[in-house]
Amino acid sequence: MKKLLILIALTSLITSCDPFFDCIIDNRPQLNDKVLSNGFRDFYYEDSLNAEINNDPTDNSYYYYFSVDGLPAGMDYESYGRELVIFGTPRVSGHFTLDVYLNVEAPESYYDDDDGLFEDGDDLCKDSTSRQYNLRIQ
Repeated sequence: MKKLLILIALTSLITSCDPFFDCIIDNRPQLNDKVLSNGFRDFYYEDSLNAEINNDPTDNSYYYYFSVDGLPAGMDYESYGRELVIFGTPRVSGHFTLDVYLNVEAPESYYDDDDGLFEDGDDLCKDSTSRQYNLRIQ
């Protein structure tokens, strides 16, 4: 009877939707660790951040959606694939904390150059992340 209970427990553990087993390979989005360059009030500023899917060589196939809170007046952002560009002419000086949010969507399928086949899009352990960056405008 004890062996049967252990077998039932192991079977339910393996077949359950436990996040631990869904994320054995930690493939989640991440924003790079970067120190933003300092800027100057009333002068054009531009810097960029990059994102990736951890442990996934096909991270260029994903769709990346960024949003940024905390930009000083006169500044904006745009994204190009995995790159987030922060730009503009700041109208105020100070220290700003930028909250960068990233949502990622896996492709339905993609072409794998290594084996020449179309692959189904992978499920991610997590499809969003965020990070704070400091921006100094003098």
